[in-house]
Amino acid sequence: MPRFQRQVRVRVANRTMYLDVYAEQERVAFELDGAAAHGDPRQREIDLRRDALLATLGILVVRFSHRRLVHDPTEVRREIVAILDRRRSPQ
Repeated sequence: MPRFQRQVRVRVANRTMYLDVYAEQERVAFELDGAAAHGDPRQREIDLRRDALLATLGILVVRFSHRRLVHDPTEVRREIVAILDRRRSPQ
């Protein structure tokens, strides 16, 4: 696993956002979503709009639920490594 930056501040479209975990070289933000806030359909819409804004900067947003992080950390780690490997390889 590479070293990740945490709570990285990003400005886009006159908005300031904070990325939970950021792999700068690969331009991937990993968001760690809790069920309380992110289970609400309104919050989901806000997340989708935020992710679209970050995509305009070339940042891929990957979201993991708290439940997956707790109950399946090995699979989450495997997915993160695969995503980062793919982003590093020539397209």
